[in-house]
Amino acid sequence: MILEHPIPPFFEWIGPAALNWLLAVAALTALALLISFIMLLVRRGSQQGVKAMGAVISDAWQDLRYFSWKRCGAMALLAIRESIRKKVVVVCVVFLVLLMFGGWFLDPGSKDPARLCTSFVYQTTTYLVLLLALFLSALSLPNDFKTKTIYTIVTKPVRASEIILGRILGVGAIGTVILLMMAACSYFFVSSTLKHTHVLNDNEDLTYVTDEDPSSLPPDTVVAKGYTRLANGHKHMVEKYANGTLRVLEENKHTHAIEQVTEGDMIRYKIGPAQGAMQAKVPVYGKIKFRNADGFERERGINVGEEWEYRSYVAGATDEAIIWTFENVTPAKFANGLPVEMTISVFRTHMGNIEETIMGALYVRNPVTGLTAETHVFNSEKYTTKALHIPVEIDKSKVKNRPWLVKKTNDKASFEATPVADLPQKETYNVFEDFVVDGKVEIWLQCLDSQQYFGAAAPDLYLRSADANVFFNFVKGYLGVWQQMLILISFGVLFSSFLSGPVAMVSTFGILVAGFCKTLFLDIAHLQALGGGPIESFNRLVTHENMMVDLPNTFSTHLGQAFDHIAAGFLSIIGLALPSFSDFNYYADCVANGYNIPLNAIIVHLVTTLSFVCPLFVAGYVVLRNREAAKQ
Repeated sequence: MILEHPIPPFFEWIGPAALNWLLAVAALTALALLISFIMLLVRRGSQQGVKAMGAVISDAWQDLRYFSWKRCGAMALLAIRESIRKKVVVVCVVFLVLLMFGGWFLDPGSKDPARLCTSFVYQTTTYLVLLLALFLSALSLPNDFKTKTIYTIVTKPVRASEIILGRILGVGAIGTVILLMMAACSYFFVSSTLKHTHVLNDNEDLTYVTDEDPSSLPPDTVVAKGYTRLANGHKHMVEKYANGTLRVLEENKHTHAIEQVTEGDMIRYKIGPAQGAMQAKVPVYGKIKFRNADGFERERGINVGEEWEYRSYVAGATDEAIIWTFENVTPAKFANGLPVEMTISVFRTHMGNIEETIMGALYVRNPVTGLTAETHVFNSEKYTTKALHIPVEIDKSKVKNRPWLVKKTNDKASFEATPVADLPQKETYNVFEDFVVDGKVEIWLQCLDSQQYFGAAAPDLYLRSADANVFFNFVKGYLGVWQQMLILISFGVLFSSFLSGPVAMVSTFGILVAGFCKTLFLDIAHLQALGGGPIESFNRLVTHENMMVDLPNTFSTHLGQAFDHIAAGFLSIIGLALPSFSDFNYYADCVANGYNIPLNAIIVHLVTTLSFVCPLFVAGYVVLRNREAAKQ
């Protein structure tokens, strides 16, 4: 899975994130207070305006002091009852209908059916739940004002803060229940879609490749090959070995267990359900660096001219290598050796035979002594996941005669590698005793074919720890939808506290669209988008000017660019208040690609969600507290 912007550890992230949050809240609060104060001065004069501002701050403290969770719960229960009266269960019916159509049109014979199905259910759930949250939150308070219900509420001892928070919690509770129902239906849909088996007949589907007696051959000798019958749009190659065991090879990202059953003179094969279609891999990532042809360490490798600079490359048939350094590698975590999975990019300078793959080699290295062993020579195709296993015991024939060293960037002096005679001489080497030092070990990757290149980024190679539970990982994937829903509900309740229903809906929908396009919005705000700012872009649109062409040096052009610079400041402040909804797609991407969602990511995103919900609740309270209806 591509992690162009990996989520940092929580304790490294929280400091800068908290500072940015405080600056953003301070800037937006100052702007809101300034606008409010100016309006009070215009409406009431300087003396009365200052008193009104002081009264607002005093009332806010009293509301906080006498806040009642019981009354807040009553407001939440009221919101739940209103939502039920609006027939929100219709959303579940629509979801089930979409799943039925998905079962008809999704292709189970695709190369990765698990990813196809999970992406479909997560995207469908996201759109439906967010639209439901938009409608319920944006129309809640305007309907109360329209039906005069708000006047009944405010005459009771219910505070504005309890009304706002109660609406958020009530609508959030309805959305959570519906989301859980969708999650259960989705898991059943994905599991039933991926569930299948195959048929294999001994005489018709298997071809014996040798006439020799299997008992006279080595146990791992292949004596028969064949293919299963077609099911779910694909077949599996099957290999039968001299010792009688069989293996179903992987196809479409899954395999099957197979068992041979003998009934008299007849041999039957029982193939089990699909295995590995849905996974929850726990990757252990390392830090990446590159070694150039002169043996010097570099942060990046060769640039082969790709526009996307996510990956760097090393040349084949040279001393160049991609190096990953892993920490906390212990026998307790990897008792059976080091399982390595990688997805390497291949760049060809000449095509040759397009069906031929590029050869590569994998090494394990001691980061202190430089002791190096070549563990695998393999064929690699572009963006094809390769799984290799470094055993605990490594034969001495795989150990290099001279250990490999890496020169630091500023170390220009030549050096001689430590003679291998000075290192321990063994018949077999132990990975944890001879290659791991204080939990650190290096994995080296080289391209062996001349004039070809291997490329990688840090997440492209990892050590695979024990898998997590697939079901719980699938449920955790819906946390991303739930967090987006809470943020959108908070915006909807805020807008509904001072706007009419239709306007609040449009405003909330605008936040939803801007949240999914936050990167583009910030590029426009910082005048980094192609075509310039809003005024300049409108000018190009009217005059049919290409985005790459400089506008004529005229007064109108300079005036428009000046307005863009002024607007950039306001857009930057608005950009601070926008949530990045696309960041929450990380959860669905993890599940679709078969990775476990780490606890660190959940904590970071939960704190991010609260950092939006809390200020929006405060803003909604301030607005509602100062509405005329709320004062009666």
